[in-house]
Amino acid sequence: MIPIIVTISGRVGSETPINCQHSGLRGVIVEETAEQHFLKHNDAGSWIQDSALMLSMCKEVPWYLDDETGRVYVVGARGAVGFALTVGSEVFEESGRSIVRGTLDYLQGLKMLGVKRIEQVLPTGSSLTVVGEVHFLL
Repeated sequence: MIPIIVTISGRVGSETPINCQHSGLRGVIVEETAEQHFLKHNDAGSWIQDSALMLSMCKEVPWYLDDETGRVYVVGARGAVGFALTVGSEVFEESGRSIVRGTLDYLQGLKMLGVKRIEQVLPTGSSLTVVGEVHFLL
């Protein structure tokens, strides 16, 4: 195999795009994270803010760049240096307030604040330039 370095620009497309649940966007790569935010009681008697990752998942469908003269399928983009997704949605859902839940949390030294959900996406139709390798089999 002989690798050749290439630069390709075009619009992101897919035959089977992902419909984002929170933002309503359509994309080819979607990353979702959810973090539980809470206050915890420390040894000094103070409350300090902390968080714990509850969910981290990524979906990707086969996708291509289209420059109106043809399509080039892209593989392995998530591992590329400088690759960043667009934030499609970022919401904070407050924890429900009940007396029983609040009392139990307090006795455990915790105060639940809520869940922060972030949806990042590579939207279809967005312009992108990729620098990569093409391999030819001889």
